[in-house]
Amino acid sequence: MRGFPKFAVSTFVAGLVISQCAFAASEPDAFDVVVNEGKKLSSQGRYVDAALVFERVLSQGNESQAAYQEAQYEMGVALFLLGLPVAAFTYFDRVGEVGESHVRYIETLPWLVKVHQTLPGETSSLLRMASYPPAAYPPESADEISFNVGQYFYYTGNLNQALESLMRVSTAVPELYVKAMYFKGVVFVRRNDARAAASTFQEVLAYLDRYDVPNGERYRVMANLATARVFYSVGQSTPAEFKTAIKYFDRVPDSSEYWLDSLFEKSWAYFMDGNYARALGNLITVSSPYFEEEYYPEANVLRAVIFFMNCLYDEALQTVDPFYKEYYDISKELRRVLAKYEDPASFYQYLASLSKTGGSAYSVKVKKIFNAALADRKLRRLFGYVVAINNEITRLDDMGKKSGASALADFLVPELESYRSLTIAEAGQLARERLERMSKELRELLSQALKVRFESLNAQKGILGENFRQEQLAAAQAGSDGGSIKIDEEHQLWPWNGEYWKDELGSYYYPIKSVCGNQQ
Repeated sequence: MRGFPKFAVSTFVAGLVISQCAFAASEPDAFDVVVNEGKKLSSQGRYVDAALVFERVLSQGNESQAAYQEAQYEMGVALFLLGLPVAAFTYFDRVGEVGESHVRYIETLPWLVKVHQTLPGETSSLLRMASYPPAAYPPESADEISFNVGQYFYYTGNLNQALESLMRVSTAVPELYVKAMYFKGVVFVRRNDARAAASTFQEVLAYLDRYDVPNGERYRVMANLATARVFYSVGQSTPAEFKTAIKYFDRVPDSSEYWLDSLFEKSWAYFMDGNYARALGNLITVSSPYFEEEYYPEANVLRAVIFFMNCLYDEALQTVDPFYKEYYDISKELRRVLAKYEDPASFYQYLASLSKTGGSAYSVKVKKIFNAALADRKLRRLFGYVVAINNEITRLDDMGKKSGASALADFLVPELESYRSLTIAEAGQLARERLERMSKELRELLSQALKVRFESLNAQKGILGENFRQEQLAAAQAGSDGGSIKIDEEHQLWPWNGEYWKDELGSYYYPIKSVCGNQQ
């Protein structure tokens, strides 16, 4: 091969370095030789040396050359096997960007799956997976790719394609099948198809009853909660559905991470069903010291509304006034923070510093808002991805201190830092949007609280509007039993004296009798 003798190869302690004269030749065949040498090093587990060889090709070749494209793919493989999945993805991403004309386009798909398995927080690999036709899916990972692609289309709002992808997931891997079915139900919810959503979640429950599925109890809880929410949402037109919603809420055990959510949401279902005693009882649990750092400000408004609907105006005012005073100050503080950190990157850095200090500069109530906002799963994944990039940069810096590996850090770290900046901006923007939405919701709650206060004062003066009077009469009829409690042989009624016991949480009643008839 003409020109080949000019290649000079030298091996150092840290690995193999190709002399610059090796690339003086312009023939593509010369790059083929070097790429093959890099592959040989990879096969020997010398991934740092291999990456340095591939980098020489990539820095001096051009994208139209088959050897260049081969080096691009092999660089991704070497970096992944070196334990650098973020850096590896940047190369696989370039393969995907070229598309089907890339010589290693098909072979890259399984590596995209591995990257996503290693870095669940990143979503760019989902975009690349979605570009592949289903016929290209490797049989051993076809179900997993179909699920991932279904997620991608859901996130981008393409619900029809999301369903199409999720329906391709077979029962070969039971846990993956359950996840796909559950996600199908979520898609139906987003399409406002309550019947299909409820049916799908019930399919999940039936499947879990028949088969032993890893993490099955967690999926059972999620499916029960999702089913309850569906029945609650359709209860406005068919009130009997509220009882069905309550039945499914009751299936969420107190050991679940979703239990407090289910308890609070069940309060609304009890309220809509006219069972004010249970609604108020649940709200006692939600407001207990055990959940001091949880964020449920709406519980105060619901409690005040229940008192108002039963003409207990003093109790309504005693609930609304301290709530408004406390949360009005919190709302102002939240708006101040949002105004101060308008840039997404600076907002992310602010949140990062807040997490390091534990939010010591803020009250428990303000910290509760931040905790609730940052509990968003997508946001947590993005934050986790930033941590993964940081860890990878640290790993490369440590590797760079070793002989021969510094060159690898030299060209990878700047690229990872740029990638981190983009991810930080995305995470900061999402966090801002989440907190802005919560700020808006809090202002709306404060407005509702003021409305309850205004109408309660009016009612005390005897100038309650006719529309409210009719609602109160309907509420009095719905809760006419006053929240009477039926005790069986296995239970005991124990009056609550304001002291909380952990084993009593979720079992409180607050007997309440409407006095609206006494004021007509």
